[in-house]
Amino acid sequence: MSVQLIQQYHAQVQKIIRYGGSRKESSVRKPFQDLLEAYARQRNLEMIAELDYRTRTGRTIYPDGTLKDALRQDWGYWESKDEADDLDVEIEKKFAKGYPCNNILFEDTQTAVLYQACEEVARVDFLDAAALDALLTKFVSYESREVREFREAIENFTRDIPALGEMLREAIREQFEQNSKFQKAAKDFLELCQEAINPSMETTDVREMIVQHVLTEDIFVTVFDEPQFHRENIIAHELGQVVGTFYSGQVRRQIDARIEGYTRAIKARAAQIYNHQEKQKFLKVLYENFYKAYNPKAADRLGIVYTPNEIVRFMIEAADHLCFKHFGRTLGDPGVEILDPATGTGTFITELIEYLPPHQLAHKYKHELHCNEVAILPYYIANLNIEYTYKQKMGAYEPFENIVFVDTLDNMGFKTGYVRQLGLFGLTDENSERIERQNKRDISVIIGNPPYNAWQENFNMQNANRPYKEVDQRIKDTYIKHGTAQNQIAVYDMYTRFYRWASDRIGEEGIIK
Repeated sequence: MSVQLIQQYHAQVQKIIRYGGSRKESSVRKPFQDLLEAYARQRNLEMIAELDYRTRTGRTIYPDGTLKDALRQDWGYWESKDEADDLDVEIEKKFAKGYPCNNILFEDTQTAVLYQACEEVARVDFLDAAALDALLTKFVSYESREVREFREAIENFTRDIPALGEMLREAIREQFEQNSKFQKAAKDFLELCQEAINPSMETTDVREMIVQHVLTEDIFVTVFDEPQFHRENIIAHELGQVVGTFYSGQVRRQIDARIEGYTRAIKARAAQIYNHQEKQKFLKVLYENFYKAYNPKAADRLGIVYTPNEIVRFMIEAADHLCFKHFGRTLGDPGVEILDPATGTGTFITELIEYLPPHQLAHKYKHELHCNEVAILPYYIANLNIEYTYKQKMGAYEPFENIVFVDTLDNMGFKTGYVRQLGLFGLTDENSERIERQNKRDISVIIGNPPYNAWQENFNMQNANRPYKEVDQRIKDTYIKHGTAQNQIAVYDMYTRFYRWASDRIGEEGIIK
């Protein structure tokens, strides 16, 4: 791809040798990693260092680098050795330990050896820039059968999602006309959603929740291998009850036949992921692809783009610093209540779980970590992510009872003192209790990344945000009244609304990050 890149690599290695006097692997590995990363970027891939890999025998190994695509697929592996080692002997040792042989590059800064489909396909001298360029190009361009099948499954699934959704919508329309049991269950669920989540929700919103539930349930359960989730999570359980009134027999066979090929490939890939952080990233990418194809207008309106983990960790560390600087307490200290008002797939809460010390985490997890989500699929993923992350860190499962299925901007109960009176069925009691419990807490830190789609009111009137009466009035009484914005309509975008809500929620003191 670029002989010039290789020449720059050689120059950097010579500089390291000249300054440090060492050709050891630990000294000269970084320049070659930089070279691989440059080649990978030209194929829209990333070279990630030291990711764990589970061998067929269940052993965990750590290749020096793993070549990844945006769907979290492994394209290849890199292993660096010292020039004093016998490279062929080291290769044999690595394969004996279970290192993958489908696309792996071995090198010792003198010789590069490439294996593909478990056969040696190239061996070149590092000094031969043209040959090394050809080998590296071959390495980053190789698409294994597993990678290709998964990519094609995602592409086909994304392409067919609109038709699959319409097939389910038609089946649901028939149920509304013919199935009294379904009619009652759907009506009860809608009343709950209007009261506890969002007063503007309609029958079509419940229908869409059902469609999303059916199309993705098996995938999410497979990724986490936690089948009890849909039995124990109150939202998933009750929505499953609604689905159970009609999703059987011929209706189920027709849909399952259409999605079987996609879900089989996705579930096969998910079953290969053992690293929890990789599971989280895999699900986020899968969800983004699904939702943008399934309902692009809603994806735009809800801001379905998630914050990279590196940015999340920076924001948490910054909030911890500010909390200590201004209030003399850390995020983990008792009494510091933390809320993510638009949690998406739970990235901020899971990163907080990873960040907090174990001796502080148990209390914080049970009492002082809170989050909200209004869309059903990210709510599912967030709940699974949070509980699974806690289990991985603490060694024991503990249900997370502070995630609320609610539209945050509609929840002004903390300000008005209004207590919802709900009693439709089990779901109403538990979800509403969580809302009221959260509203009674003194929130110290609000952290997260609210949905961002500025200017929609002006340039996308076919997909504009709906009004939020109380929050919008607060914006009018504060930002508009005291501000100087020429285009006042733009002040009512979702980002501004969440900042206004958060400012009211923390009261006289606290941190918004």
